[in-house]
Amino acid sequence: MSSSVPSSGGVQITRCPVLFNGTNYRDWVPRLRWHMCGLRLWEFLTGDIPCPPPPPVPVRPIISDKATDAEKTKLLDEYDASMESYASQFAAYRTWLDEDARAGAVLAASMEEHLSADIVGFDHAHQMWAFLRERYEPTGQCTYIAALRQEQLLRQGDSTVDDFYTQMSAVWRQLDSIGPPLSPSTCDSCKAQKVALETRRTHYFLTRLRDEFEQLRAQLVSRVPCVSLMEALAAVRNEELCLKNAGLLRSSSSSSSVLAARSSSSPAVAPPPQAPLPAASSSEGGGGGRLHCNYCGKKTHVVRLQINTPQQN
Repeated sequence: MSSSVPSSGGVQITRCPVLFNGTNYRDWVPRLRWHMCGLRLWEFLTGDIPCPPPPPVPVRPIISDKATDAEKTKLLDEYDASMESYASQFAAYRTWLDEDARAGAVLAASMEEHLSADIVGFDHAHQMWAFLRERYEPTGQCTYIAALRQEQLLRQGDSTVDDFYTQMSAVWRQLDSIGPPLSPSTCDSCKAQKVALETRRTHYFLTRLRDEFEQLRAQLVSRVPCVSLMEALAAVRNEELCLKNAGLLRSSSSSSSVLAARSSSSPAVAPPPQAPLPAASSSEGGGGGRLHCNYCGKKTHVVRLQINTPQQN
């Protein structure tokens, strides 16, 4: 629920539920956008609704004494019409200024105080938003490659299915904010790319789950057509619940501890001593490099130390 900041004019400034703290720009912008759209103020931030020009004030006509009544009436009627037009244009101009000020106030209230001090000096909301985008919006190929690398390294590990999906969703949102935008509703090519992207992310999510989900993973991957990401998440979440109830889902850290405990409890068996083998000669002719066993007389190996061999009588 959004919190409200009281104002002296009787209009409450409803700030975004998530405050910008300087490091959460990627997560803050989507929430701010929906919040400002709900207040019908988003276009004031983006500059899509430009400021109308202030109308000039009409000048009252000067009527000479020699003017006829018809001329006086005509001049006064024109003046009244121009005043009505001025009042209408000025009302639109005044409304835009009020809405723009409200957008700037909501934006400043949705940030921590030390950060909002950098934008309150601007005249309009779109200038404030342009400053924030230029300063905090991630750009560049290095950032995109780092996000791709993070996506490839993510594994479920000891996390729950929901926690693991939350981690992957955060990386995907970062990639979406850096990459080119898609418009599936207006472009057939973008629609195909969106479907391919969701299919790839579904496979990414399934292939990085723990080994306990191998059977379910094989079933979901082999489906034609491919399951959606939300369908896969629901199926894996249900499987996780079944495994927990059956006691078949253990953390990898606890399993490692059990294996380590079993290894430490068993007695250590030292391997039998091995004698170093002499370097074999590639020649089969005479010389000291020929292999010869002093125990069995064969020429395929060398035995210098005999362990647990029967005693010859």
